[in-house]
Amino acid sequence: MRDIIEVQSYFDGEREVTKGPWLICREAGQIVTIAHGSAGQNVIPPVFRQEGVARKSAVFASPGLVEAHAHFFLDGGMLDTAARADYLKSSAEQMLTTARQNLAASLSAGISLIRDAGDRYGINHQIRAYAAATDGNPRVRSPGLGLRRKGRYGSFMAYEVEHDNDIAPIVAQIAREGANDCKILLTGIIDFASGTVKGPPQFDIPALSSLIAAAHEHGLATFAHCSGTSGLEVAAAAGVGSVEHGFFMTDDVLSMMAEKQIAWVPTFAPVHFQWSQPQWCGWDQTARDSMRRILDDHARMLVKGHEKGVPIMVGSDAGSHGVPHGIGFIDEMLLMAKGGLPMNALLTAATATPRQLWGEPAQRLQPGESPDIALFGDSPFTDPAALRHSAGLLLASAQSETVP
Repeated sequence: MRDIIEVQSYFDGEREVTKGPWLICREAGQIVTIAHGSAGQNVIPPVFRQEGVARKSAVFASPGLVEAHAHFFLDGGMLDTAARADYLKSSAEQMLTTARQNLAASLSAGISLIRDAGDRYGINHQIRAYAAATDGNPRVRSPGLGLRRKGRYGSFMAYEVEHDNDIAPIVAQIAREGANDCKILLTGIIDFASGTVKGPPQFDIPALSSLIAAAHEHGLATFAHCSGTSGLEVAAAAGVGSVEHGFFMTDDVLSMMAEKQIAWVPTFAPVHFQWSQPQWCGWDQTARDSMRRILDDHARMLVKGHEKGVPIMVGSDAGSHGVPHGIGFIDEMLLMAKGGLPMNALLTAATATPRQLWGEPAQRLQPGESPDIALFGDSPFTDPAALRHSAGLLLASAQSETVP
């Protein structure tokens, strides 16, 4: 299949390319050439001047977006807390139906690669298999079940670790079960009323270091649910692959993360939802004020992390309360932009950085590459809100490529 995509500007995976129009000519999903000029026949190879060549147009193009932290089994648009609690009693079939709907919603937002962050119901592995077996879907990475200390936070997505000598066998089991990554529950959740993280870190530096080493033996990248100064210090000292959430970040931890190239997935969206719509969670003004301070500090640390060279990835924690798949990811990008992350850095965080750190194909918009291509009705460099207006996602591997 040959096609020509005409855009006014594009992000090639590293930088913005302007002063279009640009004609991206592809054959069987691979970019043959990117020609500057109008749709006149003289600027494109002869093979693309024949009848039957599909033509598409948009204002802006980018490599397919990457959602670095999502939970497929949950519906983030389900706002009633009682309904969310009841949903956890649903059948596996119902949860898989929800996951398929979430997959489609992600696709509609321009997302072509998603890292699930785990569940105990097996949905993350099942949706990965479904996506791989069905044409026209994003790729999914799945951790299966993560690891947590016995009796601590994370029962809905992790195996229990009672003793440190249990770590290696559990990691080996996760690998046998087909995990792409190893999820670690390092800390508890945030108490918004007090503005603190509940409890000490679940693993100390030696235990976490042995867990990371065991994961690497099986070729698994590690990512840790972690917030609070003490937990962040443990994560950075042990050298975890990426810190998820990372609230209450410090300059010293950011410096260690930059030195070791530990990635950060800030997940603004779930906390922002609870701050902006407290009626669904029962928060009073004291808790809202605390959340506002936490979010403002998080934004400052995000900018500092970028300036220090910390690898940043975009992950929305989709499925969390008030964070629907697809829409929530774009919300996350806009919150990061509002927090001060430059658009070039933001698009890098949403495309190239996760692919590089996970060992995925680079997917640059360059001749010889076979990228998934996300199209938009305007340039986010002009207005970040353009990210809300997907004009289609062209999957390089799909038979039916255009998703409006």
